[in-house]
Amino acid sequence: MIFIDTPVPYIRITPREDADDPREIKTEWSVRDVPLVGVALEVFRKNPRGFPRYRNREEALSANLNKFFKTNKLFPTPKHKIYSLRHSFEDRMKEAGIDSELRKILMGHTIERVEYGSGGSLQWRHDELKKIALPFDPEIV
Repeated sequence: MIFIDTPVPYIRITPREDADDPREIKTEWSVRDVPLVGVALEVFRKNPRGFPRYRNREEALSANLNKFFKTNKLFPTPKHKIYSLRHSFEDRMKEAGIDSELRKILMGHTIERVEYGSGGSLQWRHDELKKIALPFDPEIV
């Protein structure tokens, strides 16, 4: 789900309970709220319903994203591909000094300790992620 008109815009990654079109989540840690910053925020502002035409069409989405990112020079290096965006996201968070537990929360990784609290407010997560927002030309959105 996409939440744009909130004090902190974010996406919520959850299972899809639709009986006609279910979508499982791998682990309980995969369910999470991820604040939107930078180009991701602008993309979802212009597409508040997401991209329904790509639902269950991951290969078509990947091909189109790779082409768009390459054309608009959005990859950090020529070796990057869409499948490596998660790796780039994690690396940028590490380099920005973002807390390792917050990185795990945002990536949907397991936290191997007793869970206390919610993992930090959405505002705190947002403020931390602003540290890694990449510059971009708004014309590409």
